[in-house]
This record gives sequence, structure tokens and C-alpha cells, in this order.
Amino acid sequence: MEIKIGPKGTVKGKIRIINRSKFNQEYETIERKGIGHPDTIADILASKISQKYSRYTLNKFNKILHHQIDKLMIIGGKTKCSWGEGKFVEPINIIVAGRITNKYLDEDIPVDKIIYGIIKDHFNKYFPLISINKDLKVINKLTQFAGPGTIKESKGAIANMFSPKEQKSVRGYEKLVANDTSYCISYYPFSKLEESVITIERYLNANLRDKKYKWLGSDIKIMANRYKNTIQMTICIPQIAKYVFSLKEYKYNLKIIGKEILNIIKEDFPKHKIKLFINTKDDYEKMNVYLTVSGASLSGDIGVVGRGNRVNGLITSQRPMSLEGASGKNPRYYSGFIYSELTKRLSQKIYNKTKKPCQVEIISQNGGNLLTPWITTVLIDYQDKDQIKKIITDEFKRIPKITSDFVKGKIVTY
Repeated sequence: MEIKIGPKGTVKGKIRIINRSKFNQEYETIERKGIGHPDTIADILASKISQKYSRYTLNKFNKILHHQIDKLMIIGGKTKCSWGEGKFVEPINIIVAGRITNKYLDEDIPVDKIIYGIIKDHFNKYFPLISINKDLKVINKLTQFAGPGTIKESKGAIANMFSPKEQKSVRGYEKLVANDTSYCISYYPFSKLEESVITIERYLNANLRDKKYKWLGSDIKIMANRYKNTIQMTICIPQIAKYVFSLKEYKYNLKIIGKEILNIIKEDFPKHKIKLFINTKDDYEKMNVYLTVSGASLSGDIGVVGRGNRVNGLITSQRPMSLEGASGKNPRYYSGFIYSELTKRLSQKIYNKTKKPCQVEIISQNGGNLLTPWITTVLIDYQDKDQIKKIITDEFKRIPKITSDFVKGKIVTY
């Protein structure tokens, strides 16, 4: 068991050649971006804006109107940062891009109020050192432009997607079809190391709520690798400048938190060889350290929806993944969102019934019936195929519940 902190923690590169037949058993690489990572923040904001907009239009009009907030981007601002102090000198830009219905039956929808409310609440809660009025600039780039497939002679919901003229012509209610041709995939159960990575990030960021370590930032990134019985983990841990007054204190903080992380890993893997590396980019001689104003990499860094964790909270190299950015997509009929959640639910239910590891893939067909996906494939070592088919068809009937669960805040896509 060892902890290596700072630049001396880096090691010489390794080359491994692994027998293909043993690959999945001997080797795995897992990444998780914490709740303060700009990509994760982008996913969170897009998802919450979609959720609040959906809730508003449901309550007001009894329908989720067409929207997609899945192109949101965060462009970090400029900061001045030193021991015991830090401030923004140029604001963070949050570009909210996509498309949205801003009027229904000639009644305006307060889109700007919804967007600004979500962003303000999130930053007040997670980044209290950022001034909402001075350090944040929100740019609304949502449009009401019709997409391909709409021509001058088009009729029905697609013709007036962003300004429905009658209640029966609302996209997703006129008929419930998939909006795109895409694939989504999930697996279950998690490996022990995958569970450990999630546990560590959540534990560290839980400290933000109980204020155990005021200096601890939320932009925590974990990269874990296991080869046979050796686990190596590199973690980037930001510190908040206001609460750190010297390099000595900075090093001490990392030493303390490193011991806590190591204890979590040791509890999960008591017989493994463990190597923990923390903030390997630091250069103490040049005073290059992970010191931030807000606890996140919001100075100069960029965050974009879909570049962070998959819907199961992880980025995995040896496991199946979809590149679908689920956050911010319309929860009524966007297949990239619906089937991302559906494959996750199916893989868990199939495993719970059969006790066999499995992966589930669903491919949608643009314009196809949303409740009967085009192709559904299950990879599993199990003989009773009829039992699995029944689990799948029963879950297809519950697809509308995915929409209602999202609106109620029961689904996390990051």
C-alpha cells in the first residue's frame, strides 16, 4: 500500500501485452468525473433545465412541450489565485444551446426565468464563492428553427413543433415515436472497482455538504486501473485558495485526504497491491498547484454536455458504452434519453432475476414506435430466454414511467 503525492508520484510508462482470453478477468480501467468537473456541471445544468421546463409545461398545459438542452457549454472565466485569496476577473460563460418551445397556444413560456433560476440555484448551492451577478454570464442560444424533414407543405405536430396551434398537434402526443436512430447500452452488475470509484468520489464530495474540509473542491477526477491483483489510482483533487495559506498546508491537506482514500480502497481490496497517486501534475518548484477560486476547474477550462460520465456514472474502457449525451434531451420521446435509462433498468432487473451478469443494447429507428424499440439485444449466459423476454416486454410497457420519474427528479444522467 502506498500513496504518492505531487510530481514525485509520477512513474515511468509501462507497456503490457495481455492474453486476449484473460483480458476481461485480469484488466479494467475506470474513470469518473466529479460533480464539480465542467463536463459534469454541463450535464447537471442541462438535465435540471429540461426537468424544470418539463414540470412547468406539464403543470401549465398538461404536456411536455418540445425542447432539447443537450448542447449546453461552459467556458471557464479568468481568475487571479494565490495562497489565501482568489477571485474571478473575467466571468464564466454558460452557453445554453439547443431548441425549445417558447409559446403554446399563443401563451408565452418563461424560458429565460427557468434557465436563470436553475443556474443560479445550482451555483449558489455548490459554488458559494462565485458571485452570480459578477462572475457568471448566461447566454441563451436556444432556437425555434424547424429541423430537416419539415417542408412548406408539412402538416401536424412537426410543422408547428415550437409553436403548436392546437392541443392535438403537439410533438410526442400526436403519436409517440422515437425521434432518432441511435443505440444505447448498459450492463450490470458493476465490478468491485467500479463501485469503489463511485464511492470515493461521492465520499469526497459529501464533505462539501458537512464542511469537514473547507478547502476541498468538487472537481475531483478519478482514474483507476486494475491488472490482476494490483490496483493503481490517480486522483486530481482541487483545493480552494481562500482556505489554503501556504504550500506546506496544501501538501498536508493532500496527505490527510490521501490516507482517507487509501482506507476506502483497502477496505474493498484487502488482499490487493494498491498504489495511489494524487495531483501528479503539481510542480512545487514552479508553484504550479491545483489551487482554485471556486473548487472547480472553471478558470479557462471548458465543459460540454455528453463528454462526462455515462448514465451509470462511469467512463469505462473494457465495458460497453454509448456516446449518447443523455442530459438535456426531451424526456417524452428522445430515444437517446429514454433508452439510456431503459437499458440501465433492464440490465439491473435481468441480473436481479437471473443472478447472471448481462448487457443490454437497444437500437431505435427514427419514427419507430417508442414503446416497441427496433432491436433489443441481451448478452447473457442463461438458458431461459422466455423469462428474459418477459422481463423486457413488461419493462417496455413502463417506458412512459421513465418520463414521469425524470420530471419528479428520480433519474440522474451523470
